[in-house]
Amino acid sequence: MATSVDRSQLQVVSITFGKVLVALWLAQLVHGEPNPACKTVPEFMKAESEEKCCEMPQVFLNETVKECWSKVEGSGKSQVEQSCEFSACVFKQDKFTKSDGRVDSDRLRTFIKESLQASSEWKSLLEKVVLEECMPMIEKDAAAIQKLTKSDCDPTPAFLIACAASKSYAKCPTSSWTGSKACDEWKSYFTKCANTVDDLGEMFKQVESRKLAENQN
Repeated sequence: MATSVDRSQLQVVSITFGKVLVALWLAQLVHGEPNPACKTVPEFMKAESEEKCCEMPQVFLNETVKECWSKVEGSGKSQVEQSCEFSACVFKQDKFTKSDGRVDSDRLRTFIKESLQASSEWKSLLEKVVLEECMPMIEKDAAAIQKLTKSDCDPTPAFLIACAASKSYAKCPTSSWTGSKACDEWKSYFTKCANTVDDLGEMFKQVESRKLAENQN
Protein backbone atom coordinates (compact mmCIF):
# COMPACT_ATOMS: atom_id res chain seq x y z
CA MET A 1 0.00 0.00 0.00
CA ALA A 2 1.50 3.29 -1.06
CA THR A 3 1.76 6.13 1.37
CA SER A 4 2.00 9.84 0.59
CA VAL A 5 2.13 12.75 2.99
CA ASP A 6 -1.06 14.77 2.54
CA ARG A 7 -3.74 16.11 4.84
CA SER A 8 -5.98 13.07 4.50
CA GLN A 9 -3.14 10.63 5.22
CA LEU A 10 -1.09 12.54 7.75
CA GLN A 11 -2.30 10.69 10.79
CA VAL A 12 1.22 9.36 10.43
CA VAL A 13 0.60 6.77 7.78
CA SER A 14 -2.51 5.63 9.63
CA ILE A 15 -3.99 4.24 6.40
CA THR A 16 -1.25 1.60 6.47
CA PHE A 17 -1.69 0.77 10.13
CA GLY A 18 -5.46 1.31 10.45
CA LYS A 19 -7.65 4.31 11.10
CA VAL A 20 -6.02 5.47 14.33
CA LEU A 21 -6.92 8.92 15.68
CA VAL A 22 -3.95 9.36 17.97
CA ALA A 23 -3.20 13.06 17.49
CA LEU A 24 -5.18 14.45 20.39
CA TRP A 25 -4.33 11.52 22.63
CA LEU A 26 -0.58 11.81 22.13
CA ALA A 27 -0.66 15.57 22.64
CA GLN A 28 -1.63 14.86 26.25
CA LEU A 29 1.37 12.59 26.69
CA VAL A 30 3.97 15.34 26.63
CA HIS A 31 5.52 15.65 30.07
CA GLY A 32 9.07 16.76 29.26
CA GLU A 33 10.90 18.95 26.77
CA PRO A 34 10.59 17.84 23.13
CA ASN A 35 13.15 18.40 20.40
CA PRO A 36 12.63 22.00 19.14
CA ALA A 37 12.72 20.63 15.57
CA CYS A 38 9.37 18.92 16.20
CA LYS A 39 7.61 22.25 16.58
CA THR A 40 7.87 23.02 12.85
CA VAL A 41 6.21 20.53 10.51
CA PRO A 42 6.91 20.48 6.75
CA GLU A 43 4.31 21.62 4.24
CA PHE A 44 1.53 19.15 3.50
CA MET A 45 1.25 17.76 0.01
CA LYS A 46 -1.87 18.65 -1.91
CA ALA A 47 -4.74 16.26 -1.34
CA GLU A 48 -4.96 15.58 -5.08
CA SER A 49 -1.24 14.84 -5.39
CA GLU A 50 -0.32 11.53 -6.97
CA GLU A 51 3.11 11.62 -5.37
CA LYS A 52 3.87 8.64 -3.17
CA CYS A 53 6.63 8.48 -0.61
CA CYS A 54 6.86 5.03 0.95
CA GLU A 55 5.42 1.69 -0.16
CA MET A 56 4.65 0.06 3.18
CA PRO A 57 3.24 -3.38 4.02
CA GLN A 58 -0.27 -3.54 5.46
CA VAL A 59 -0.16 -4.88 8.98
CA PHE A 60 -3.82 -5.01 10.01
CA LEU A 61 -6.53 -6.64 7.90
CA ASN A 62 -9.08 -4.28 6.38
CA GLU A 63 -11.86 -6.36 7.93
CA THR A 64 -10.35 -5.94 11.38
CA VAL A 65 -9.95 -2.19 10.93
CA LYS A 66 -13.55 -1.77 9.72
CA GLU A 67 -15.01 -3.93 12.48
CA CYS A 68 -13.13 -2.18 15.26
CA TRP A 69 -13.80 1.29 13.90
CA SER A 70 -17.52 0.56 13.65
CA LYS A 71 -17.53 -0.19 17.38
CA VAL A 72 -16.22 3.23 18.38
CA GLU A 73 -17.31 5.61 15.61
CA GLY A 74 -20.31 7.66 16.64
CA SER A 75 -20.11 6.39 20.21
CA GLY A 76 -20.12 9.91 21.58
CA LYS A 77 -16.95 9.23 23.50
CA SER A 78 -14.00 11.59 23.39
CA GLN A 79 -11.46 11.25 20.60
CA VAL A 80 -8.94 10.10 23.16
CA GLU A 81 -11.19 7.24 24.27
CA GLN A 82 -12.11 6.32 20.69
CA SER A 83 -8.45 6.14 19.70
CA CYS A 84 -7.63 4.00 22.70
CA GLU A 85 -10.55 1.60 22.27
CA PHE A 86 -10.02 1.24 18.51
CA SER A 87 -6.35 0.38 18.91
CA ALA A 88 -7.06 -2.03 21.75
CA CYS A 89 -9.73 -3.73 19.61
CA VAL A 90 -7.36 -4.18 16.66
CA PHE A 91 -4.68 -5.69 18.88
CA LYS A 92 -7.20 -8.02 20.52
CA GLN A 93 -8.70 -9.16 17.21
CA ASP A 94 -5.27 -9.98 15.80
CA LYS A 95 -4.22 -11.63 19.07
CA PHE A 96 -1.42 -9.16 19.77
CA THR A 97 -2.43 -8.90 23.42
CA LYS A 98 -2.35 -11.52 26.15
CA SER A 99 -5.32 -12.60 28.25
CA ASP A 100 -4.41 -9.97 30.83
CA GLY A 101 -4.47 -7.24 28.17
CA ARG A 102 -0.71 -6.69 27.95
CA VAL A 103 0.96 -6.49 24.54
CA ASP A 104 2.33 -9.89 23.53
CA SER A 105 5.84 -9.25 22.22
CA ASP A 106 6.40 -12.89 21.30
CA ARG A 107 3.21 -12.98 19.24
CA LEU A 108 4.19 -9.76 17.46
CA ARG A 109 7.62 -11.15 16.64
CA THR A 110 6.15 -14.39 15.31
CA PHE A 111 3.59 -12.52 13.21
CA ILE A 112 6.19 -10.25 11.65
CA LYS A 113 8.53 -13.14 10.86
CA GLU A 114 6.01 -15.74 9.67
CA SER A 115 2.69 -14.16 8.71
CA LEU A 116 3.28 -10.59 7.53
CA GLN A 117 3.06 -10.28 3.74
CA ALA A 118 6.25 -8.30 3.21
CA SER A 119 9.82 -8.55 2.00
CA SER A 120 12.57 -9.79 4.30
CA GLU A 121 13.88 -6.22 4.41
CA TRP A 122 10.57 -4.89 5.73
CA LYS A 123 10.22 -7.74 8.20
CA SER A 124 13.64 -7.01 9.66
CA LEU A 125 12.85 -3.31 9.86
CA LEU A 126 9.48 -3.78 11.55
CA GLU A 127 10.86 -6.29 14.04
CA LYS A 128 13.57 -3.81 15.04
CA VAL A 129 11.24 -0.80 15.15
CA VAL A 130 8.37 -2.44 17.04
CA LEU A 131 10.26 -4.68 19.46
CA GLU A 132 13.64 -3.01 19.95
CA GLU A 133 12.72 0.66 19.72
CA CYS A 134 9.03 1.29 20.39
CA MET A 135 8.35 -1.33 23.05
CA PRO A 136 11.25 -0.18 25.29
CA MET A 137 10.03 3.40 24.91
CA ILE A 138 6.57 2.35 26.07
CA GLU A 139 7.92 0.35 28.99
CA LYS A 140 10.06 3.29 30.10
CA ASP A 141 7.01 5.60 30.29
CA ALA A 142 4.45 2.94 31.21
CA ALA A 143 3.28 4.73 34.36
CA ALA A 144 2.61 7.99 32.53
CA ILE A 145 0.91 6.22 29.63
CA GLN A 146 -1.44 4.29 31.91
CA LYS A 147 -2.66 7.51 33.55
CA LEU A 148 -3.72 9.11 30.26
CA THR A 149 -7.24 7.73 29.97
CA LYS A 150 -10.11 8.08 32.40
CA SER A 151 -11.54 4.75 31.32
CA ASP A 152 -10.27 1.21 31.78
CA CYS A 153 -8.85 1.19 28.25
CA ASP A 154 -5.09 0.59 28.03
CA PRO A 155 -3.57 3.17 25.61
CA THR A 156 -0.42 1.11 25.02
CA PRO A 157 -1.57 -0.35 21.64
CA ALA A 158 -2.41 3.14 20.31
CA PHE A 159 0.99 4.42 21.33
CA LEU A 160 2.73 1.40 19.81
CA ILE A 161 0.95 1.86 16.47
CA ALA A 162 1.81 5.55 16.35
CA CYS A 163 5.44 4.95 17.25
CA ALA A 164 5.90 2.09 14.78
CA ALA A 165 4.21 3.99 11.94
CA SER A 166 6.38 7.07 12.46
CA LYS A 167 9.63 5.16 12.73
CA SER A 168 8.83 2.91 9.77
CA TYR A 169 8.25 5.94 7.58
CA ALA A 170 11.49 7.52 8.80
CA LYS A 171 13.44 4.34 8.06
CA CYS A 172 11.66 3.41 4.82
CA PRO A 173 13.97 1.17 2.74
CA THR A 174 15.43 2.60 -0.46
CA SER A 175 13.61 -0.05 -2.49
CA SER A 176 10.25 1.26 -1.18
CA TRP A 177 11.10 4.95 -1.18
CA THR A 178 10.22 7.56 -3.81
CA GLY A 179 12.54 10.47 -3.30
CA SER A 180 11.31 14.03 -3.69
CA LYS A 181 11.82 17.27 -1.83
CA ALA A 182 8.50 16.97 0.01
CA CYS A 183 8.96 13.28 0.84
CA ASP A 184 12.50 13.85 2.02
CA GLU A 185 11.42 16.73 4.26
CA TRP A 186 8.85 14.53 5.98
CA LYS A 187 11.31 11.67 6.29
CA SER A 188 13.76 14.02 7.99
CA TYR A 189 11.03 15.29 10.30
CA PHE A 190 9.92 11.81 11.37
CA THR A 191 13.57 10.82 11.89
CA LYS A 192 14.01 13.64 14.39
CA CYS A 193 10.62 13.36 16.07
CA ALA A 194 9.92 9.68 16.68
CA ASN A 195 12.56 8.91 19.27
CA THR A 196 10.97 9.91 22.59
CA VAL A 197 7.51 10.11 24.07
CA ASP A 198 7.77 13.89 24.26
CA ASP A 199 8.86 14.25 20.63
CA LEU A 200 5.98 12.08 19.43
CA GLY A 201 3.53 14.10 21.46
CA GLU A 202 4.81 17.40 20.09
CA MET A 203 4.81 16.05 16.54
CA PHE A 204 1.19 14.97 16.67
CA LYS A 205 0.14 18.20 18.34
CA GLN A 206 1.76 20.28 15.60
CA VAL A 207 0.39 18.12 12.77
CA GLU A 208 -3.13 18.27 14.14
CA SER A 209 -2.88 22.03 14.69
CA ARG A 210 -1.76 22.54 11.09
CA LYS A 211 -4.58 20.36 9.75
CA LEU A 212 -7.14 22.25 11.82
CA ALA A 213 -5.83 25.63 10.66
CA GLU A 214 -5.87 24.61 6.98
CA ASN A 215 -9.37 23.18 7.22
CA GLN A 216 -10.61 26.52 8.55
CA ASN A 217 -9.16 28.43 5.59
